[in-house]
Amino acid sequence: MKRDYRIDQIKKKTLNLIALNGSMDSIRTKDIANAIGASEATMFKYFDSKADIIESVIKDYVQSRPLNFPTEEITELGEFKEALHKILDFTFDSSVHRNRNVSLIVQVSLKKHPVSRWNYKNLQDEVWSFIENRIEYGKQHWEFDRSVDSGIQARLFYYAPLMFYIQMELFGGKAIEQFDYDKVKKTHIINFLKILTEGNNQ
Repeated sequence: MKRDYRIDQIKKKTLNLIALNGSMDSIRTKDIANAIGASEATMFKYFDSKADIIESVIKDYVQSRPLNFPTEEITELGEFKEALHKILDFTFDSSVHRNRNVSLIVQVSLKKHPVSRWNYKNLQDEVWSFIENRIEYGKQHWEFDRSVDSGIQARLFYYAPLMFYIQMELFGGKAIEQFDYDKVKKTHIINFLKILTEGNNQ
């Protein structure tokens, strides 16, 4: 069996087992080995530990996020709005694959695993630095309020809808109330741009 195939198989089975059991702490390396139809010794040819597998799963997911923007090329407000929509389209992706990966990231973050800091740094580089940069650009060219703190607003723009998504998709909120995600995204962008143009009143 080819090495790449086996590695991919181990990672997929690990993610599936965590989703099935509800917690990464509830599965053992033996469970993963059984799921791929091999011995633990075989599995350890590819990964040093369960933690090593989980870290690899998260890094694969993070590196596949479609959140890279040509910052300096976005010079029109309409282009900035389109980029914000793309960020929210990703944030509200409720596919099984994304739900499982976000759930895993939440779990490792609560345990303060080093990979959670790596994920945070990637978000900083991919999303927040882009939004901050364009807010500062907007103060010069799009009549954004100069009193707005671009660092705070960039993070609030991302984390407010992310927490909304987590409550709905991962914590069972959809079983209690339903929301039109397209309307949520539209409302969030309208409110965000209102803050940027009217100031934060502080």
